[in-house]
Amino acid sequence: MLLLSRMRINHVTAGLAIAAGLLAIPQPSFGQGCEPIRFSSLSLGGQGESYQKAHQWRLTLGYRRLYTNEWYVGTEIRNDSAPGGRSPIVSIHSLVAEVSYAVTDRLSLHLALPVSTGSGSRVYPDSVSHKQSATGIGDLSLLGNLWVLDPLSHPEGNIAFGLGVKAPTGSNHVSNQWYLPSGPVPFAADPSIEPGDGGWGIILQTEAFRQVFRRGYAYLTGSYMFSPRARTDVVARMPNSGQVWSVPDIYSARLGLAYSLLPAKGLTVSLGGRIDGLPVHDVFGGGDDAARRPGYVIYADPGIALTRGRDNFTLSLPLRLQANRQKSVLEQGGSSPAGGGFAKLLIFAGYSHRF
Repeated sequence: MLLLSRMRINHVTAGLAIAAGLLAIPQPSFGQGCEPIRFSSLSLGGQGESYQKAHQWRLTLGYRRLYTNEWYVGTEIRNDSAPGGRSPIVSIHSLVAEVSYAVTDRLSLHLALPVSTGSGSRVYPDSVSHKQSATGIGDLSLLGNLWVLDPLSHPEGNIAFGLGVKAPTGSNHVSNQWYLPSGPVPFAADPSIEPGDGGWGIILQTEAFRQVFRRGYAYLTGSYMFSPRARTDVVARMPNSGQVWSVPDIYSARLGLAYSLLPAKGLTVSLGGRIDGLPVHDVFGGGDDAARRPGYVIYADPGIALTRGRDNFTLSLPLRLQANRQKSVLEQGGSSPAGGGFAKLLIFAGYSHRF
């Protein structure tokens, strides 16, 4: 019976390669552009097998590509309302390395460190388009994940909860320039491309899956990061604005179906939806009246995964369905429209090896 249970679990984990195991460390770190600009694990792309055996290690490498060239005001694309009448262009490449260790069959620990390089161009007050860039390590995350039910006896479905912390190891004030009509002055890069957000974070997560038909599994994942720090010391908007950037909460959730298309080949496909957001109000910590760019984006979320022995390869291509750039508390008192960018398409690729 034990051998049969382990065989069934191996089949389940292969079938859920891009479903139930997507939240090993669900800590997408959002830039102030309403997008999941940075991330510190494959929670945004694909995380390999859901169950990890006791005393087993896993190394995961993940890549994300983000590009946006449209300016949202509320739920409408309004490029003419962007600075200089042209939408800023943001391009970011992110790479994360994660090491996880299973203390028991139910409890695992995850340590992740991202690296990102990004650039952003926009029209400045001198009426010329200039480019900023920022590269560096991001914010380190450590998280514990616990399955409620024993994986050995529950291969058809389970639910897990996680608790973790994010440390501000990434810079949120990489130096660049701001371009006034009188000439350039030193200024920090836009938060959308900064490697870090400047604050500690408390991460809560959940993930669940359930077999709904032969070789088919429904999955649900969700995460929320609380940011106790209210404000950074980085000047926002423009030099001498009198404003600073906040350290906002962030959230992400996914819901969908994974299907083991070719079990003998380890090939799985999935289709679902996802939402990523930055709220107008933090749960606690304050800072709602500081500069921030709240909003949310909803994606259709197709994916594919291939498992070969101890190796797992994943690819997902979230396609934007709807976006909403909401007004912050600070912006609600102003007359100018609040805007931000949301990518049409995200690219996530991942590789993991168990040992």
